[in-house]
Amino acid sequence: MRQLIYTTIVCIIALAGNLTAHAEIYSLDKARRLYKAERYEEAAPTFKAELKKKPNNGSINHWYGVCLYHMRQYNDAIKYLQKGVERKVTLSNYYLGKTYHALYRFDDAIESYNAYLSFIKKDKKNPVKDIDHCIAKAKIGQKMMRGVERVQVIDSIAIDSLNFINQFRLSPEAGRLLAYKTIPKSLQADSNAIAYIPQRADAIYLGHKTNNNYDLYVSNNLLGEEWSELHSLSQNINTSDNQNYPFLLSDGQTLYFAQDGENSLGGYDIYITMFNSERGDYMLPQNLGMPFNSPYNDFMMAIDEHMGIGWFISDRNHIPGMLTLYIFIPNDTKTIYNSDNENLCSLARLSSIADTWLEEADYSSILNKIASIEPNESELRQHEIFFVLCDGLIYTQLSDFKNTEARHYYNQAQSLQLKIDERKAKLKMLRKQYSRANTSEKERLSPIILSLEHEILNSNESPMTYENRARRAELNYLDINIK
Repeated sequence: MRQLIYTTIVCIIALAGNLTAHAEIYSLDKARRLYKAERYEEAAPTFKAELKKKPNNGSINHWYGVCLYHMRQYNDAIKYLQKGVERKVTLSNYYLGKTYHALYRFDDAIESYNAYLSFIKKDKKNPVKDIDHCIAKAKIGQKMMRGVERVQVIDSIAIDSLNFINQFRLSPEAGRLLAYKTIPKSLQADSNAIAYIPQRADAIYLGHKTNNNYDLYVSNNLLGEEWSELHSLSQNINTSDNQNYPFLLSDGQTLYFAQDGENSLGGYDIYITMFNSERGDYMLPQNLGMPFNSPYNDFMMAIDEHMGIGWFISDRNHIPGMLTLYIFIPNDTKTIYNSDNENLCSLARLSSIADTWLEEADYSSILNKIASIEPNESELRQHEIFFVLCDGLIYTQLSDFKNTEARHYYNQAQSLQLKIDERKAKLKMLRKQYSRANTSEKERLSPIILSLEHEILNSNESPMTYENRARRAELNYLDINIK
């Protein structure tokens, strides 16, 4: 299945990330300067080397642990941050909490955050600005872990973040997802709009930007190609947070959408609400919980009732320039995993979709049925880029960048990713040629393939490095403090 291909991609990227540890070893002073400049990938090898000489040094353990945290090597980071805690490095508790949070160990995260606060109160220091926010989010995760839904996720696909709408292969009965270019011209007020139109084509639902936030709006079909003015869907849905990515079930009452804000675990979370015909309004939305939502961005839930298939998008796997599309079988009634399940964190994260399958189940016929639906190639890309700056703030145009340095770093990341993709495409072609070649041709191709494999795996540059620099430069320019 595609899961095997996807897992291979993730492993290659992770390996490439780990190989950055072979980068140059600097003096400790320079490594600290790199650390303060948040160039963690460059600073990490020096701290690692220093720990061989001073394994119990609290500061170096802390610095290295923080580097690993920012490099998303969470399991490795714990050991060093715990050593920092033992050596009374105050911030180690804070970063240990953030690391536990990333691993869905929310009980441990809250304990570490509270330990950090107790150190701060004792020393009469001011806490980091987002500590209350961190604790609130961990409590949301703690609650969600008690209700992880048992759902069969039958496939996961790494897809181009710029073109994710086209990857939804919905039956005509499920309606259509529309990018900006295919929304009726009279409604094209926002170049980043994502819209949904049901099969009967009597209305169009879309996220529309007002007062710097996205809200959900609807327009009704008046006659032929004429549409009414956009009007707000409901005050019960539209809040001071962002609401976007709508999808309406065929019953005309059940609405899925994505929302960020204080009630969401990550950036965007997926919510559900229903229209109450007696009240003439939508009910208060409910968070779908895990495994659909994560500490990152999860959005664009679509349910094809005709096919018996559900879809949603997530950036939880942190693949540069890519999102993950999950395909699942919707439940008629919600059942949850036992809270004592030793694999609960993995199931909540969807670390391995195979763990969600029923024994001896064969999903090939369903996947083949999905594959037989032709995608709507007329849909045009609505985004220039897809760059998560922070929770709930996503850049979709290069012009969104306010800081020139940040835009430059982002372009460097994209250029490097393009080079990596070109090398991988070339390697794939050479391997294909090798599989069909005769003995002499294989002897010729073998060193070329090995050399290219070595070049890919030993690259000291990662697009993630430049994306992190772009993110930090932009956040600093906007004076947004994200630890």
